This record gives sequence, structure tokens and C-alpha cells, in this order.
Amino acid sequence: MAQQQEFGECPSCGNANLRRLDGNSWFCLDCDWDNLTVIPTGNDEILASLRHGDIHARRIAAQALINIGDADRHLATLTDTTTLLEALDDEDADVRYFVAVALGNLKASLSLGKLRQLAKDDASALVREGAKTAVEQIESRKSS
Repeated sequence: MAQQQEFGECPSCGNANLRRLDGNSWFCLDCDWDNLTVIPTGNDEILASLRHGDIHARRIAAQALINIGDADRHLATLTDTTTLLEALDDEDADVRYFVAVALGNLKASLSLGKLRQLAKDDASALVREGAKTAVEQIESRKSS
């Protein structure tokens, strides 16, 4: 059995603002570094995990989606917005955060209402911050 890897700081930026997603899966909230493998099969399996997976599968799927725009891991498109909007109601704050970031990266204007609501009312400060940033990204596209 593989030993779990521990990180005291991000290998990329050196900050300690890391989140363990599951087992050996880590994500840096400051620079978006992660140690997830490249997922070459497209986004159907990821979106299925986001909808129907257990909490760990949903976290990893949602985190993978924030890599939108990364040429090696372009995983979601605007056609996936419906699934992402549904995931903003997930019980897990990490899932809501990652999905909010993904929607901001997609500049999905259809998500503005829900993101504004999360930025104002979500119980998690992390989700509120992620939603606020996503709203700013989307609105900056609309004004340019």
C-alpha cells in the first residue's frame, strides 16, 4: 500500500495554504498547484463524478475542473455550465469553491446570479471568496 504524502508547504509557491482533497491528492489555494495526474479522457467522467460520486470523488472532480485553460488539462467548456451550476449546491464547501473558480475561469455569465448569492450568503468563507473572484472574472469579460 502506498504511503500518504504530506506537504507542509506548496512545492510551487512555498505557502502553507494547502488543502488535502483525498489520500495523496493536494491542492494549493494560493497558486492552484496540485499533484493530480493529467486526465486525458475528457470531461464526461469528471462531470459524472461531480454529479454522482462520493465526497472525495466530487472534490477531486471539482478541483480538476479549475484547470480550465491549461492546455494539457482543458476539461470543461461552457456547455458544461448546467452541471457546474448544480454542483454549486453541493453539501461540501471544497466542491462549491472549486466549481465557483471553474465557472469564473469559464467566464460563464449564466452563473452570475448563483455566484453572487454564494459570495454573499455561503457559510464557508472560502466559498464566498471563490465566488466573489469568479463574479469579478465574469464581469471583467462583460465590460471589456
